Amino acid sequence: MEYAFRVFAAIYDHTVVSNSEGPGAICCYYGENAPPSSHLFHIPSLYRKDVLKDKKVPIRRSYAGEDIYLSCGLEASGRRPDWLGEIFLWLSSSYEKNIAARDAIGAIPYSEMIFSRAGIPSRKPHAALLMSWLENALLANAKEEFPKAPSPVAAEHLVVCSQDIDFYYWDHSSALLRLLKNLGVAVLLYQSGSFFYDNLKMLAGLLRGKRPGEYLPAVRRAGELNNFGSTFFVVPRQGHRRDPNYTLRQIASQLPGAQDNEFSVELHGSYRSVIEDRTLAEEARTLGKYIGRKPLGNRQHWLRFAEHQVLFDEIERAGMIADSTLGFSEQVGFRNGACFAFPPYNFAREAPYNFLEIPLVLMDGGLEATSRASAEPPQKIADEVLTESRKYGWGGVSVLWHNPIEQLSVPAAINDVFWNCVKQQDQHKEKWMSLQQFMACSAERYQNAGLVISPLVGVEESHAGV
Repeated sequence: MEYAFRVFAAIYDHTVVSNSEGPGAICCYYGENAPPSSHLFHIPSLYRKDVLKDKKVPIRRSYAGEDIYLSCGLEASGRRPDWLGEIFLWLSSSYEKNIAARDAIGAIPYSEMIFSRAGIPSRKPHAALLMSWLENALLANAKEEFPKAPSPVAAEHLVVCSQDIDFYYWDHSSALLRLLKNLGVAVLLYQSGSFFYDNLKMLAGLLRGKRPGEYLPAVRRAGELNNFGSTFFVVPRQGHRRDPNYTLRQIASQLPGAQDNEFSVELHGSYRSVIEDRTLAEEARTLGKYIGRKPLGNRQHWLRFAEHQVLFDEIERAGMIADSTLGFSEQVGFRNGACFAFPPYNFAREAPYNFLEIPLVLMDGGLEATSRASAEPPQKIADEVLTESRKYGWGGVSVLWHNPIEQLSVPAAINDVFWNCVKQQDQHKEKWMSLQQFMACSAERYQNAGLVISPLVGVEESHAGV
């Protein structure tokens, strides 16, 4: 529970002290029974290691107009939950820990997750709701409210923008194959006339000598014009047919330099890198040789992993300080109930891992699939997810558009959502930035709470303009 408490402290900018040190300190008492002194703030101890054993549907409690889902229940009076136990269940991925089923690529299927199984909405940041409720209780506010966590910088909400480089132009034949494949996808999957027509136009352009898929320079120019940064996740190893069509040598000239913090290059762990081959550390070293520095962060290609601890161990072994793999492939929302970055939990050591997980809450492919299945406009869905994050805190969530310049991954209507959101930054007092920029301006919060204590080697301290 100390882990959950320290993450809460990092998000809400509380200093954790011992023995009620310092003026104005609030001493919290975590226990089953009432505390021995009325000066202690009581957090009921209701969590048990087997609390999820029978896969019971969490009880629903209304607070400040929101539904809060509780697996540990409520204290006898029915007033207080075990805030820390509930937060721990979300952030530690405990709701997925005992799922044995795997999908066609060997990952945990959404159909087995608590959202699908218990009907819990994935577009609500449930861990953030619990943290905000706890903050309101600590403030002794008699009114049911959700206080917003304060930002560490001038911007009120931080979004880690990213492009996974899953396809890039380097020769005529691979581009031709991709465009022909997209024509089939347009008809059989997306059922999108615009996607079919756009790819047909790119096919005609390819035959005239144009180079579809050579989009990184355009993203950087657009970033300068629209005041956003981004992270390019690059696969350094081709060990499977589902890995990208390029090699590092072929696209190296298109990648930003080592000192470009606004557009940083990080590791996109190859398809087999975690489940079969355990090569993440080797791939990080390979990428480092091309970009002139050690990579700071990772996201798995296809978001592919089977066991959380195996993934996290590989990230730690590779010396990463951030990961952004925990998200949905065909949905949108908050997989760990978090609209903030957090260190994953190591059950073997019973301690937090020494890196931050930046939850992936919005991806172009997942947005397309959600919109197609629900018949909701994609902009409405994206706005809902980002609004939920803005409500409760300062962000630290990731969004992913593979190629927002061309319709090579998703139809134009989905790419339009990206640009609409980017252009609304000022309206929402928001900043879209690279992973490197985010770590530079937020790491101190976690370090002050006793988390992620290793030196953040390679991260520039300056974050002017954020």
